[in-house]
Amino acid sequence: MSIKEIEILQRALERQKKARKQAEKILEEKSLELFNISQELKVVNEQLEDLLDEKDSQLKGIFENINDAYLVMDINGNVLKMNDVAVELFGFDVNEEDVNVVSLIYPEQEDYDYAMNSYAQLLKKGYFTNYVARVITKKEEVKWVNINSSVVFDKNNTPIAAQGIIRDITNQRKERQVIEVINNTAKSILGKEDIYEIAWEVSNSVANYLNTDDCVVYLVNEKRKQLELIASFDKRERESKEIYEKMRLPFEKGVVGSVAKSGVSEIIDNTSLDDRYVVYITPKLSELTVPIKNEDKVIGVINAEHQEKNYFTEEHLKTIEGIAGLVSLQLKSAINIKKRKKVEKKNTDLLKKVAKSNQELEEYAHIVSHDLKSPIRSIHALTSWIKTDNEGVFDEASLQNFEHIENTLEKMEQLITDVLEYSSVVNGVKEDDDVDLNLLIEEVKKVIYVPKNISIKVLQKLPIIKGDKTKFLQLFQNLINNAIKFNDKEKGIIEIDVKDQNSFYKFSIKDNGIGIEKEHFDKIFKIFQSLKKSKDSSGIGLSIVKKIVDFYKGEIWLESEINKGTTFFFTIKK
Repeated sequence: MSIKEIEILQRALERQKKARKQAEKILEEKSLELFNISQELKVVNEQLEDLLDEKDSQLKGIFENINDAYLVMDINGNVLKMNDVAVELFGFDVNEEDVNVVSLIYPEQEDYDYAMNSYAQLLKKGYFTNYVARVITKKEEVKWVNINSSVVFDKNNTPIAAQGIIRDITNQRKERQVIEVINNTAKSILGKEDIYEIAWEVSNSVANYLNTDDCVVYLVNEKRKQLELIASFDKRERESKEIYEKMRLPFEKGVVGSVAKSGVSEIIDNTSLDDRYVVYITPKLSELTVPIKNEDKVIGVINAEHQEKNYFTEEHLKTIEGIAGLVSLQLKSAINIKKRKKVEKKNTDLLKKVAKSNQELEEYAHIVSHDLKSPIRSIHALTSWIKTDNEGVFDEASLQNFEHIENTLEKMEQLITDVLEYSSVVNGVKEDDDVDLNLLIEEVKKVIYVPKNISIKVLQKLPIIKGDKTKFLQLFQNLINNAIKFNDKEKGIIEIDVKDQNSFYKFSIKDNGIGIEKEHFDKIFKIFQSLKKSKDSSGIGLSIVKKIVDFYKGEIWLESEINKGTTFFFTIKK
């Protein structure tokens, strides 16, 4: 080996020795640093234990007897102490295993972020109150808790731990959630009259409460003996509210059919083991079905499904039963409204047909009237020409026969006019107007012939009533005409009076004419019935009067004495 090579080896050995010494020095320094940290940590822990023991001695009696969970943790979240209630709540025992509060946070990013932010605020402020959070227990149960916490400081005012009182509010929160979902459902259906809108709101509320994408509402169709799907909430239908598959189930088919028949709610924990299960869109493993009952009669069914087995609970069932009870009245009301509207539409269509038919009938009556009157007028004109052309030729008997023919023709023409008037009493429907009967009576006096020996008196001011003026004109004209025709007194009197009877007016038209025998009281209101032969009477006038009074849902009757006169009474609703 050359001298140069030996020198190189010596230099390398020196560098190695130097590096080893340097490493030993660093190791010695780190060991000392670690020892010092360990000693400091030991001191801090001793201080913390002393402080906690001191506080425990002060608060031991309190925390052993409180009903809420209590725990103490260090600044890093390691649980140091727990009371028995905390052990029972979380399922962990700090005396048997290490526990960090991070493991208790519900495994969702939102929950974790909320917890970290709240802990930062705790260290900043030194306390927080009414912190509400979801936690997960050792048994993987989800709990809602309310926490009031404060920081523990050492004698140098340095934070060394945190302590908190934790109250389990799971039941209260569930109860509040139930109240909220029922209240929200009530608000969403309030005032709605459409069964589909009501059912949609129900399926939406139930799906959100149960945290499921599958909830439907069926309506019982008794006529068809089946259940009809009227609302469906799933991923496709939640936005459009459109039912993609309008399922109809016969009674007794599926779990839905069974519940509709029995009226008893059911929870199916595993649908794969139940032969009754019917797939709607996609199969699910859990099913909850609740009847909607009105007066103990099933009118519909709420059905929810979930992809997990054993998902639904008795608490879910009771809540949906509450919603079903709430919605039953509104749904029944909507069903009745739908039926009523259907009947109203049917009636409206029928009335339109009747109105059209009446119009056609009235037009036909006018045509027939014209066609019937034309030959009568021709005969009347012909007889008049014959008399004129043969003036002085016919003897007295022949002239009387011609007069009889003319009177008969006039009577027939009047009969046709009266028949047309009778047929138009109800057919000619007009909008109601305010009719002043005082003015109407004056108009009647101008239209009819009133002999000089007959006076018409209105005993008191007549009311203004709602109705068709033409009909009331026909009514009073025929009654007054009748009183004039059958008055044989030298001084005839016709008295018109009215009495206010709260919900209706009672009118009377009294005369001092020939009177009517009691056995004919009912007969006179029948068409073509005339008790006295008269060229001016067709036997239709009082029939028209009766028909008009009936049209206004009133009543008509009379009182009469032979040779003393007759009083006609009739009522008209206000």
